Amino acid sequence: MAAGSDNSGGMIEDASKLSGRQKAAVLLISLGVDSASSILKSLRNDEVEELSLEIAKMKNVSPDVVDQVMRDFYDMMTAKRYILEGGIDYAKGILAQARGGEDATEMYRKLEAETGTSAFGVFQSTEIGQIVQFIQNEHPQVAALILSQIKQERSAEILSHLSDELQGEITYRLASMDKISSEVIDEVEEVIKEQMGGVDALGDRVKGGASVVASILNEANMSVERNVIKDIEERDPQLAEEIKKLMFLFEDIAHFDDRTVQLIINEMDKSDLVLGLKGVSEELTNKFLKNMSTRAVDMLKEDMEALGPVHVKDVEGAQQRIIQKIKKLEEEGQISTRKMSDDEIVE
Repeated sequence: MAAGSDNSGGMIEDASKLSGRQKAAVLLISLGVDSASSILKSLRNDEVEELSLEIAKMKNVSPDVVDQVMRDFYDMMTAKRYILEGGIDYAKGILAQARGGEDATEMYRKLEAETGTSAFGVFQSTEIGQIVQFIQNEHPQVAALILSQIKQERSAEILSHLSDELQGEITYRLASMDKISSEVIDEVEEVIKEQMGGVDALGDRVKGGASVVASILNEANMSVERNVIKDIEERDPQLAEEIKKLMFLFEDIAHFDDRTVQLIINEMDKSDLVLGLKGVSEELTNKFLKNMSTRAVDMLKEDMEALGPVHVKDVEGAQQRIIQKIKKLEEEGQISTRKMSDDEIVE
């Protein structure tokens, strides 16, 4: 389930756990139908669809959450006004006086992320071919730093266009990445400005490690995911295992409880199940079969036999669609894919 959302009718009481999209939905709800409609008219169709879905999923939002979202929005608009009035340095100075050093820095970073004014922001909107060409000509450590600064969905898209060797090299460095000095980041930004047209400096934050790689791979297609994991396993088995523990893999379905598997079966396209189970472990196949009726099991086996040899990419595509369905069920709060340690389980 998406952080901070509650589709069961419970009260949303913590604004800090809401995603940016959810905060936008809260803001639109608080503005009323007329104002919200006017705003939606200025957005792209996909943005309207995404925000409408978030609005539809929200049942009860506490007044405190609405107040916090409104304050955040006001602060962001104020920060943008400062930039327009006197430029970046002026905005930083005003924010520092008004909110204090740490608060001002955090607000400014949020503003950069929203507006794409950092040099790294160019990778969010530039044509993918240009990005790939840039990445291929840079050192893998630089590429890893770039992926650490942009949205996970975009990082996954970029990875899918790189060679198998480069995928593994970059993600290994990303997974191994520790804190990087602001001087190094400044140097990388200068390169980006020269070659990609980026603008103002980002600051001194960098986020790498196993959790970042796991998040990116969860958004990537399955061939990228498996190639990267295989490459990192050869370099550092312990690190690869750490990443896998943080990811959701198709094979993890074998460890779901029966109720969860039944929900998944009911929601998925049966043709994807037929194709997705080709060549998987007996344990995983049996996990599905034991949660289906006798008639459904017979039909599934017949369809799998009739299917004959299939291309690996087709199987991976079906498995990816099943995973996407599982993620949707989790976002809706119907299931959980969180991996629990032994001390969290009671027999």
